[in-house]
Amino acid sequence: MQDNAALDPENRALYAEILRAPAGYDLDAAVATTYTLDFETALVVPATLAFHAAENRQETLDTPLALLEGLERLSARIAIFCEAGRIKAMPKGANRLTALLEDTVTEVTAPRGGAFHPKLWLLRFAPIGGHGQSRLRLALLSRNLTTDASWDLSLSLDGQIGETQKDQNAPLVDLVTALPGLASGRTTPDHVTKMVSSLAADLARADWEHPEHIRKITFAVNGLTDRVWQPQIGRKLGIISPFVTDRALTTLCRGVAAENASLLSRAEELALLKPETLSRFGNVLVLDEMAETEDGEESEQSSMGPVPARGLHAKAFITERYSSTEITMGSGNATSPALLGGENVEVFATLSGYSSHLGTVEDQMSPERLGRFLRTYVPYKPDDTAKEDAADARLEQFRRVLAGASLNLRCEALENGQILLHLSAEEEVVIPDDIDLRLWPIVAGSDHGVDLTALNEQERPLARLPLRDVTRWIGVRMRDSESGLEQDFTLGSMLVDLPEARTSEILRALIENRDAFLRYIRLLLGDVSEAAKALFAAGQGGDLSGVFGTGQESPILENMVRALSGDGRQLRDIERLVSRLRDPDTDRCDIIPEEFLHLWETFRAVMPEDNRHD
Repeated sequence: MQDNAALDPENRALYAEILRAPAGYDLDAAVATTYTLDFETALVVPATLAFHAAENRQETLDTPLALLEGLERLSARIAIFCEAGRIKAMPKGANRLTALLEDTVTEVTAPRGGAFHPKLWLLRFAPIGGHGQSRLRLALLSRNLTTDASWDLSLSLDGQIGETQKDQNAPLVDLVTALPGLASGRTTPDHVTKMVSSLAADLARADWEHPEHIRKITFAVNGLTDRVWQPQIGRKLGIISPFVTDRALTTLCRGVAAENASLLSRAEELALLKPETLSRFGNVLVLDEMAETEDGEESEQSSMGPVPARGLHAKAFITERYSSTEITMGSGNATSPALLGGENVEVFATLSGYSSHLGTVEDQMSPERLGRFLRTYVPYKPDDTAKEDAADARLEQFRRVLAGASLNLRCEALENGQILLHLSAEEEVVIPDDIDLRLWPIVAGSDHGVDLTALNEQERPLARLPLRDVTRWIGVRMRDSESGLEQDFTLGSMLVDLPEARTSEILRALIENRDAFLRYIRLLLGDVSEAAKALFAAGQGGDLSGVFGTGQESPILENMVRALSGDGRQLRDIERLVSRLRDPDTDRCDIIPEEFLHLWETFRAVMPEDNRHD
């Protein structure tokens, strides 16, 4: 048997490793695509990229200043495209920092009526100091940008930007180029469109470094045109797919003897297949319940940590052709919308190499490899869920209607300093009689929402909020009155007449006293890695003084002098912070020590003009 099969579960990769810049480089631009999204994960990503010590997701979430600085540094360099209506809801209220993701996240729809389903990261890293060639990284995943904890599969490739375009990259270039035009409701921000166009131009010329024993890599994308790609099938076939349909499986295994065909899926999906479909596979497998974790215990790893532990989300098609093994991985399941009709937008990568190096189909699923986490599927009769399925279908249909509607939120400033949000839609949304609808501003939570029986061009009040809690994101709850089934999700809107002071209000809410202000200044001036370690220690109840010292002891002046002789970025960050925290009328701020303001004015007098925010 092959010593090191390509899909060996021991070959693990941290999500944070995929996003981490190579030594000597900083993130310049990144685009991500996902089917579903949750804001907590989206907030962690910039901090993970900004602070190389950020390994643990919950640790980062517990440190608001780290989240804030990650967003301030990198949110404008990151674009996330997700399926409209598939941002997860937060009924108990969302982090107000989600406001800083308003231009980062763009909701899209699939042009051929299916799901927008690709899971991709494309990152460009620029050399620190500006000397040298930028580098690219491509990551194809089977997981979404959420807290989902499942067995997944990923491919990460590093590459140089060459002089000429490579035909190999054309499908990926088509996908990335198409993204801004797929926006639903609110259009893609101009700066995002420009950044994506620049990334696509570099992607066209990317020369990828191949993993060991990989002789050839090809890419494919479905769902953008009428042309539908399918993996090539040889004499042996292995399919790993959490979702399956009879037609797709029958098509894929055509011409393959049953004894040479293996299928790994979810038991609840296999139970829905026809017996004749299952008979085409001599080996039908599911994850063993004990594979929830390797020792059968509850996993304590974060979603940014090692191989996730619950359920199957990995997707792969393994085939043997002549003396080669081909492994196709990506976002697509073995379903009709993904591989037959091409309604879904999907992305795939096929890796080819000699079977003696990559292993055979049997090697991938052998008891010494992935097979130790699997068991043979035992057929059973599924529960009758016809009523629940019908209710779910009704809700899904209305979800698509809402996701396609262009919602508007208009801000009206009240005398008490609060904001009254007025909700309307560009066109009338017909709410079915058998569906109850509730909408709310996501930071406030569902208790501050309204129940709607009509949604149209006529404005209606949604909520009264402090300015710091205003975002363009709207929480949605649909309830099927017949079955009681509920679905919650988040929708974006067009936010109109937003006061300019909102970001400053969010900063004041997070940097609530002088100690927090000085911690943030030290973060801006300090070494990124050390700052991250200290912040995360504080987030877990530790003490910052061990790294930064007290306000009197910390070498703020020394660090500011050092920053003045550098590229100016740190001082620009301080200038941005001070200008936002100051009261526009008095030019003062209670949380900024007077001593620091005097010191800062001295530095401003000698700062280059282009570093100032006058």
